[in-house]
Amino acid sequence: MCAENRWCTGLEPSYDPVFRERGAVDSSVIGIRRLGPDEWATFRRLRLLSLADAPHAFGATLAEAQRRTEAGWRALLAGRVQFVATVDGAEVGTIGGLADPERDGAHLISMWVAPGARGTGVGDVLVRALVDWARGAGYRRVWLEVAEGNVVAEKLYLRNGFARTGVRSIISPANPRPEFEMMLEF
Repeated sequence: MCAENRWCTGLEPSYDPVFRERGAVDSSVIGIRRLGPDEWATFRRLRLLSLADAPHAFGATLAEAQRRTEAGWRALLAGRVQFVATVDGAEVGTIGGLADPERDGAHLISMWVAPGARGTGVGDVLVRALVDWARGAGYRRVWLEVAEGNVVAEKLYLRNGFARTGVRSIISPANPRPEFEMMLEF
């Protein structure tokens, strides 16, 4: 399937120059779907791609994710909402969200766009899908953390209405890179 599909990420991140030359993709051709509970293998594949592509951006490591069992992937997916973006049938990005009723909001997590699809609008469509889900669930805010120095991610979130809150932390004890919180309130 990947051989015929120029949007395909295959098993390695795609650096398709045709995709980049095309620039922004009409958002009507970007498909968004929520993963169901039995789609753990799709979730696993995209998570492994994201961790291999950008290990510095996430709290988990590729090695940890590779050791997770099917039951572990199913449990992880069951505890979140996870959307996948597609173009021409190929999966080109993903975004997750955790409901947090105590903060009356949703925590945006695990955002990733395949390298060949970056800068085309896929990230914006993913963010809007999660924000729409949070609004539909009756929440008043969505927040996230961005690794310090990830200017492209910060611009994506600013463009979608998020602002820095002043809260700072580290990604994880295993990845002590500084990060900052951003929030969108409805």
